[in-house]
Amino acid sequence: MVSLDPNEPEQANALTPNWGQIIFQSANEINANVVLRKSVDDIQAKVDDEKKWWDTKRAAIQSDFMKELDDEATKPAASKAPSEDDAVLVDANTPSSTPSGKKKKGKK
Repeated sequence: MVSLDPNEPEQANALTPNWGQIIFQSANEINANVVLRKSVDDIQAKVDDEKKWWDTKRAAIQSDFMKELDDEATKPAASKAPSEDDAVLVDANTPSSTPSGKKKKGKK
């Protein structure tokens, strides 16, 4: 890093008016550009590793899904035992109907 002498803008201004401001503004922009390019280069260096990781992850997920599909396809549908998910829920507070389809009338 270059240390700046506080008299340098005055020396540059002695050559041309406001020249010191132009020089230091340009130098700051050049420095900011260098820092930005370094950051971009660091990110670009990681791209290949990141891509390999995501490709591996995608392949693992895809193989898991394919295994699930194969497992479901090989199980016969008739041998599947009913589960709680297959059960019908009945609300005890709902009035039931008679076998003929008519509702029972209760005493009031």
